[in-house]
Amino acid sequence: MSEFWYTSQTMRAMKGETYRSFELFSPTHLFWLALLAICIVLSLTVYRKMDEKKKRKVYVVMTVLMLADEIFKYVVTLATGQFEWQFLPFHLCSVNLFVCLWHTLHPNRTAKEILYAMSLPGAAIAMLTPAWMPLPLANFMHLHSATVHILLFMYPFLLLVDGLRPDIHNLPKVGLFAGCVAVLALFLNKIWGTNFLFLSRTDNNPMLNLIANVFGNYYRLGLVLLVFVMWLLLYLPWTFRKKAK
Repeated sequence: MSEFWYTSQTMRAMKGETYRSFELFSPTHLFWLALLAICIVLSLTVYRKMDEKKKRKVYVVMTVLMLADEIFKYVVTLATGQFEWQFLPFHLCSVNLFVCLWHTLHPNRTAKEILYAMSLPGAAIAMLTPAWMPLPLANFMHLHSATVHILLFMYPFLLLVDGLRPDIHNLPKVGLFAGCVAVLALFLNKIWGTNFLFLSRTDNNPMLNLIANVFGNYYRLGLVLLVFVMWLLLYLPWTFRKKAK
């Protein structure tokens, strides 16, 4: 089987747990960051000038692309005998596929707030410290991971461009949603031996490795603190802006 069809797990099994096809901020990594930057610029120029009907179509197209991206992953991994429960959409980023679908079908404030607080930073962290570094650029899981995270970043970013102003008073709803997802992830991790939300191990992610090194046996506490710090950084500027007005 060609390396194009390998998953990270298959690649590590063949070349070692610490194997990397590319490094942080290498040309391959910078390529995807540059593509994300281009999407951001386009959203600030082209998307902003669209009427509401065209903007609506953009959300529909993005949602369809994300779902197609996810389904393609299942089809290939099942066909090649590489499917694992770990691939199901219960990670921090992929769980937002459901929220994107919810918002596309029924635009609402709660979905927007969840996407801003979870999908935007989660996708940004994933793009800055990709978990698919064992895979070369010419690989279906590499292409899937990079493109789906760009879409998961751009969806809430477009909401901001479209006028979303996050409100810290809505954060409890986001926290409740995140808590429910975490409980589900813990349950699934226990019965399937998976690592949803990276609650069990770091999977060699650079940022999570740092948290594990700092907090040791209290790794999960470090994750919780990271989330709270992230939310403070995301919401305090909007709070100060509102008070200033």
